[in-house]
Amino acid sequence: MARSLRIEYAGAIYHVMARGNQGLTRLVSGGDRRGYEAYLETRVLELGLKAGRKELEAAWEGLRRGWYVGGEGFGKGLLARAKEVLSGKRPESHAGGARRAHDLAQARRMVQVGMGRLGLEEVDLAQTPKGQIEKQVLAWWLYGRTTVARRWIAENLKMGYESRVSQAVRAMESSQAPGVIKMKKKLVTSGI
Repeated sequence: MARSLRIEYAGAIYHVMARGNQGLTRLVSGGDRRGYEAYLETRVLELGLKAGRKELEAAWEGLRRGWYVGGEGFGKGLLARAKEVLSGKRPESHAGGARRAHDLAQARRMVQVGMGRLGLEEVDLAQTPKGQIEKQVLAWWLYGRTTVARRWIAENLKMGYESRVSQAVRAMESSQAPGVIKMKKKLVTSGI
């Protein structure tokens, strides 16, 4: 199983593990456990008084539903750090919300860059046929270089069902058509 991405950030709140290294027990006696529970209870009360109940509940809700607690700027900072950490490493070695958010942001950026390189506008996606060759090449590029789902690619490129993405990837992998090779080269050399 892939390990979650660990991003160290000043002021970040980290998950408390219930075990030590190699699965060893960290809190040996009941007294240790009670002392730690008392400490956590005190911290929760402090946060409740400082931040106010509604703010604390909002932060907790964000933590349960998202992958970070903080404002949008904080999230963007974490994504930038994730990009640094992930660059040059196998994507399979990390998992979690930070990774998904990074990949989704990367896929959106790639769609914009790819459309520009292939001479497509946003309106072209909705107005052109679902199987248009430029859409197929873009789908091939996105599928091979991101972890976004085929459904996301199909929806964002206006290709209809997600099975069209699979068909496009297979067709573009084996295509020897000069036009397809030229478009694929434009995307691969885009610097993303």
